[in-house]
Amino acid sequence: MRCELEEDDIGNFQGVTLFTKGTAHCIKPTAVYLPPKPAASGNMLDVVIWLHGFFVRDHKFLFRNDPARIREQVRDSNKNVVLIAPFLGFEYSVKDKFAGNYSVKDLAKPNWGERYLNEVLAAISHFQFPDLKSPPRLQIDKLVIACHSGGGNGMRNLVGSLGKYQSNLRACWGFDCLYDGSGPPDHATFWYRWLSGPNARPLDIIYGPDTLPQSVKLDLMGRGLATPEGNKAESRRPALKNLNVSIGHYDAFPAFGQMVKVNDLDPSFVDRFMIPSTADGAPFMHKPWPQGKFLQQAITNVREAFPFPKDIHYMIARGGFLDRLRKF
Repeated sequence: MRCELEEDDIGNFQGVTLFTKGTAHCIKPTAVYLPPKPAASGNMLDVVIWLHGFFVRDHKFLFRNDPARIREQVRDSNKNVVLIAPFLGFEYSVKDKFAGNYSVKDLAKPNWGERYLNEVLAAISHFQFPDLKSPPRLQIDKLVIACHSGGGNGMRNLVGSLGKYQSNLRACWGFDCLYDGSGPPDHATFWYRWLSGPNARPLDIIYGPDTLPQSVKLDLMGRGLATPEGNKAESRRPALKNLNVSIGHYDAFPAFGQMVKVNDLDPSFVDRFMIPSTADGAPFMHKPWPQGKFLQQAITNVREAFPFPKDIHYMIARGGFLDRLRKF
């Protein structure tokens, strides 16, 4: 029995919202959103896969209740993209511990991404042409993987299992997703190696307080300023061309008292606070740092310089996703 999609939220939300049928045999329960604009040029689609984090109860919850509000971001972007969001499980907190069945291990299996996309594309086609026994095969033109929170583990798994769709991948967008404790290797080292390899695509990371250490590490490594061990680079290495790491900040700077959004922060401005410097003003590259202390000081500097508002975790997801969709 093939995977099937059925329409829901008819008349309640612009565009077409589809969910996998409860009785259908699908690789993952999935939510699909086709925006009000025509979703295809011929049989070609631009697709964004969204990998959610914890606290998502089911695939319908992701569209209707999750504070990231990803359907709204696609609709408001006015971009002609298809949003595909697999349900990865529900993880919740119990007495400061996590419990549940959230897992992204399947995404790392050989060609999992290819098989999953084949299935969902076929289901979309059957929905669009219900009277045809063999409806047209939908193809992907441009593909983006976007993730939020715990979905960062899923993104690093999925980039290696896209199979024939690897050549369609245009970018990866990570929103507050590089937590400590993943690996080995850790997130920063994994993405640095991936961006240095043959399958590299542009990687865009926006971080908040909980993902700050790994994000700052990736930023400094990517610019050739730090080593994987957290030391300053003895000689500056070439910077990665496809990496953009930015701080997710919508609050006022205590020293300036001004409201600044994520994309208004010039990297050189952040560097004034991030890059450890010597008291006598000597260039930071000439200061002898104990093992790993260069990175640790940079992390501390950013944390102290940029306070984060309470809801920054989902603000990053909403604002970051919408901004990147508009530029896509």
